[in-house]
Amino acid sequence: MESMNFLIEPLDSTNYATWCSDIKVLLLERDCWDIVTEREAAPVVKEYEIDARKLKELNLGFNGAYTTIYMNVSPQYRPIIEGLTNGAEAWKKLKSNFQPDARVRVMALKH
Repeated sequence: MESMNFLIEPLDSTNYATWCSDIKVLLLERDCWDIVTEREAAPVVKEYEIDARKLKELNLGFNGAYTTIYMNVSPQYRPIIEGLTNGAEAWKKLKSNFQPDARVRVMALKH
């Protein structure tokens, strides 16, 4: 399958909802969404269970998930996930920092 080119506005303080949807589509296209949602677990390496080629393929997916997320975050917000290398952890951390809490949002709308 030919890789598609996407132009996604980097995550900033104003665009979490649209960024989240756009990145999900990009991660789906790159076959990394199951990694971010933790439906695909990191490989448990035992010599008799997995060959080197399969391990490399799995690691490419895990690295690709994190890289895709990181490179689509505005530079000023990258420190939030800078110390991580796991796409699922980065996704959760960004969500906790950018997704408005439902109760806070309701209170803001009432005032």
